[in-house]
Amino acid sequence: MVVGGTDTTINIIEFAMAELMNKPQVMQKVQLELDTIVDKDHIVQESHIPKLPYLYAIMKGTLRLHPIVPLLAPHSPSEICTIGGYTILKGTRILFNV
Repeated sequence: MVVGGTDTTINIIEFAMAELMNKPQVMQKVQLELDTIVDKDHIVQESHIPKLPYLYAIMKGTLRLHPIVPLLAPHSPSEICTIGGYTILKGTRILFNV
């Protein structure tokens, strides 16, 4: 159970860092926020989170863009249907991401 919880956290951090590497201006803005609030010589603490709105928004955006697991229960059509040009067979297990 502990490994499952840490694995998803690590994946989100990797996605966030990848997104920041593609947008250097956003990376500079969040670095400035961290340097101003936390300082370069300290570690981010939970008490800093309310004072870091830009970093908080980046993490929320990362969770929106890169959900780790499907958030809706699996669905299964009771008959053959076509969705977006794709034929979905009866009994196919479908996982929807929110």
